[in-house]
Amino acid sequence: MGQMTTRTSAPAGSALADHLTSLVEETFGAADHLRRQVESLLGPHAVSADLAAVRPEVTATLGGLITGAGVITTPLADGLHGLEWWMGRSPAPTRLALDLDPDGDDFSDIGRQQWFTVPRDTGRRHVTGPYVDYVCAEQYTLTFTVPIVRDGTFAGVAGADVFVGDIERILRPAMRAVGAPVAVVNKQGRIVAGNTAHHITGSLIREPHIRAALLAGVAQTLPEGVTLAPCGGDLPLAVLTWP
Repeated sequence: MGQMTTRTSAPAGSALADHLTSLVEETFGAADHLRRQVESLLGPHAVSADLAAVRPEVTATLGGLITGAGVITTPLADGLHGLEWWMGRSPAPTRLALDLDPDGDDFSDIGRQQWFTVPRDTGRRHVTGPYVDYVCAEQYTLTFTVPIVRDGTFAGVAGADVFVGDIERILRPAMRAVGAPVAVVNKQGRIVAGNTAHHITGSLIREPHIRAALLAGVAQTLPEGVTLAPCGGDLPLAVLTWP
């Protein structure tokens, strides 16, 4: 027989998971606001230049945890992607410049990026990362995206970027309060933040049984005493605590 797991309704780290869930939901709330603004613009004859109308909403989103935000659409009536993505904070944010022309010398193939493809393929919101964002800030980043829909068809994404270092600073008191080694991880076992040198941002949980538990997303205690506390809803993040 295989090893059994013990499930618990409130594993160690559950308060930290709740705190993280609140932060993530606030960020997704900002992305959803941008989504609604764009969907109201995307009539059958909308062109890429029309997205400039949401620029004030995008730049107003920047601040606090959010260091980048915007929208990227599929090709519109003029055959061009709509792109309004801004980075930094007031009073001088900068606009992201991406070459979305497949024939361009610096073509950026968004069709291969998780933050675009997962909302496109699943119709659901997604958290990408942590990854080093070499295009924008060269820092570990989480990108939160939601699908934009026009006439029932995927039409792009709206989203927000958050530096992992900023999340880690906010969560640090809650991580200390756990009183044990703890890490925030994504479903693939990639560590977002931790409170020990053994669990640093970007490193990977390699134990197969822990990775399988992360994919299952169910609160539980594993045989060696590691507890898993998933974030709420459909969020692909969880808290692991070691004894």
